[in-house]
Amino acid sequence: MGTPIVIDLGEVQLRGELMDNKAGRKLAEMLPLSADMGRWGEELYGPVEPAVGTIGSETQEVMDLGDLAYHDDTGWFCIFWGPTPSSNGDEIRAAFPVQKVGAADGDFDAVAELSPPVTATVRAAE
Repeated sequence: MGTPIVIDLGEVQLRGELMDNKAGRKLAEMLPLSADMGRWGEELYGPVEPAVGTIGSETQEVMDLGDLAYHDDTGWFCIFWGPTPSSNGDEIRAAFPVQKVGAADGDFDAVAELSPPVTATVRAAE
């Protein structure tokens, strides 16, 4: 079973779960995390604090709506909700292979209205 989380993005809040995989467990151990996030298409991304370091799990590029990911080389935490400049058609594609660490639900139309930089706080759900 994964770790239930809340992601605060200013006036928008998402609820989700960190996966019970190597990367998800590592992030769960470090909660709460924060990141100042930029936007690339329909993805928010940014380096998490405190720094997580290299996790080295299985990676993928094509994601699903609400997927959460981590990228070792940059230390970025990513939230995906739609196409990015790397996408083919309507697919959701990361710029480079990332480790899927979880998934979130919420009002992604409201997320799309946020103006970067967006400060994200990821904490364990109560």
